[in-house]
Amino acid sequence: MKQMKKFSNSKNSLTAIGILSISLITTSTYAINGTLPMIRSELNLTQAQVETLVTVPSFALALLVLFSSLISTKIGERLTVNIGVGIIGLTGIIPFLTENYPLILISRVFLGAGIGMINSLAVSLIASYFKEKTAATLLGFRASIEQVGQAFLTFIAGLLMNISWQAPFLVYLITIPILLMFNLFVPKEHKKVGDDKNGKEIDSEQSLDKRENSKISPIVWLLAILMAILVADYIGMQVRFAQIATNIISKDYNASPFMSVMLIIAMIGGILFGRFYQLMKFKLIYFSLALFAISNFIVANSHKSLPVLIFGFILIGFPLQLISPLAFHLLPKLAPGNKQTFVTSVILIGFNVGVFVEPYLFIITDKIFGIRNNLSSIFNYFAWLFLIIACLIAVTHFFFSANKKRMPKHS
Repeated sequence: MKQMKKFSNSKNSLTAIGILSISLITTSTYAINGTLPMIRSELNLTQAQVETLVTVPSFALALLVLFSSLISTKIGERLTVNIGVGIIGLTGIIPFLTENYPLILISRVFLGAGIGMINSLAVSLIASYFKEKTAATLLGFRASIEQVGQAFLTFIAGLLMNISWQAPFLVYLITIPILLMFNLFVPKEHKKVGDDKNGKEIDSEQSLDKRENSKISPIVWLLAILMAILVADYIGMQVRFAQIATNIISKDYNASPFMSVMLIIAMIGGILFGRFYQLMKFKLIYFSLALFAISNFIVANSHKSLPVLIFGFILIGFPLQLISPLAFHLLPKLAPGNKQTFVTSVILIGFNVGVFVEPYLFIITDKIFGIRNNLSSIFNYFAWLFLIIACLIAVTHFFFSANKKRMPKHS
């Protein structure tokens, strides 16, 4: 029996590895950022043309995320993952084979499409194969693995730059081992594993959720809006950090080392998500929003203190990697099983919308509140916004829970 259990646990671990491996390439569009100056020089491109190579995949990515649920319903999740990863691998290395800019640009569009096909499945497959406690832990790992994948591919691409400007695109060959791991380790059927001690309790809870949630809960759309605001704030702080630091010390400031530290702190947040969720459950959303508010208050009121500014900036990555897996982890209780890929796509679209609207949101907020030269003042308003959102969520959750208790039980 012990040997069988050990084998089962080993098999479950391999399934997790197979699913998590997909997330290594979901942020791979940024892997060639360090190569852009060399590409511009070698192909005699304008700055706008070379930047388009990084931005154009985002449009195809957002479009395919929207339709990935429909595609996976029609052809199946496994085939969707295989086609998506295959497209990433094949189109990713095209720039290694040609110097034709229009062809390279088209290949980047298809690269974004491939990522869009697998993005929501990288999340929803975890909920499909694993029970609640295990799924919570794996969602946290997935958030960290995304950043590990981006850092690793960017590092390898940087090394390959020593060969030629085209060599960095070979990083997309990583899709070959990813396809092997996914097809070898992930079983075809959705047999949930993990949480053996509480398996019966969780299964009955999930079946109850399926009966009650025959429709998509409005909370899904609110979560998508919340994620858009959080990501916009997160990106905006990264964009303004170097300039705010420069204004404090009155000379150009290299923010790269602290960007790396913030990334590491964010990864730790993702790794610890499962433990935090077990301690706080739904209350984790209030804790995360409170940390977001604190980070924004610190940056906004750092004044002339560079250490205070750096502390506030580094802090913001930690709660983001707590609240983003939490949003995905709540979805099985907010929508029926056959809508999980769709609602996952909705949350991912919220992420992408946050990235797109960040510059305009900051410009509009600056104008509304009359902020001009003080780049950090805007974060005061974001801090108060997050506290207000936390209060609204608490009130909504209280009344929702109260109404649910008053509902007559099914016989």
